Amino acid sequence: KSFSRQLDQLSRLGSSSLTSIPEEVREHVKLLLNVTPTVRPDADQMTKIPFFDDVGAVTLQYFDTLFQRDNLQKSQFFKGLPKVLPKLPKRVIVQRILPCLTSEFVNPDMVPFVLPNVLLIAEECTKEEYIKLILPELGPVFKQQEPIQILLIFLQKMDLLLTKTPPDEIKNSVLPMVYRALEAPSIQIQELCLNIIPTFANLIDYPSMKNALIPRIKNACLQTSSLAVRVNSLVCLGKILEYLDKWFVLDDILPFLQQIPSKEPAVLMGILGS
Repeated sequence: KSFSRQLDQLSRLGSSSLTSIPEEVREHVKLLLNVTPTVRPDADQMTKIPFFDDVGAVTLQYFDTLFQRDNLQKSQFFKGLPKVLPKLPKRVIVQRILPCLTSEFVNPDMVPFVLPNVLLIAEECTKEEYIKLILPELGPVFKQQEPIQILLIFLQKMDLLLTKTPPDEIKNSVLPMVYRALEAPSIQIQELCLNIIPTFANLIDYPSMKNALIPRIKNACLQTSSLAVRVNSLVCLGKILEYLDKWFVLDDILPFLQQIPSKEPAVLMGILGS
């Protein structure tokens, strides 16, 4: 009797019973619930209904087949993902997409394509969500030095990282990445780092600024063979002087300026500016 009653209810199923289902697929769902097997659409027929042509649905379908794709296909997909993410519900992004993205961190070649999307999601997360869901996945990536684009991406998002990362993790993971950038053999990385430091210097704790950051900026200036790095070091110092106390400047920065080995016009201008 119970079975017959259930069949009867299915046969009289109205639209009011399916209000939680998107209107575009309600009729298809009613067909799926039909007691006659030949009336029910199969999986292939369901994937062809217009509702699943939605960019969000297509994106999720692609994620389901990600393991079948090569690196080139993945990279093209990840490049276009930032345009799609704003169109998807946050719950879907956090529960479905984020785990798929972070699982690609084991593939160094994919990190430069995946990381911008993860940081884009981080911007929309609360601090608590970021600490619980994203920061643990970023830990190993902070330490990666190749490909070089990884460091560039992080440097461009330092404001986000320093705002949402707990102080202990900033000291142990984020700032060491900045220090490595200042010591990197790549002039491009050093220049970018020196240009970006003033934009987040106000977020760095004073002991780290005084004992770790400033010595590395000074060393970059003195040891480099690049005029651009030397000038940018001086410009960087000039911009962060406001965060240093007067006595440190007098005892440490001014004597350092006298040690600079070159006297090119651009360097002299940088010294005067500092």
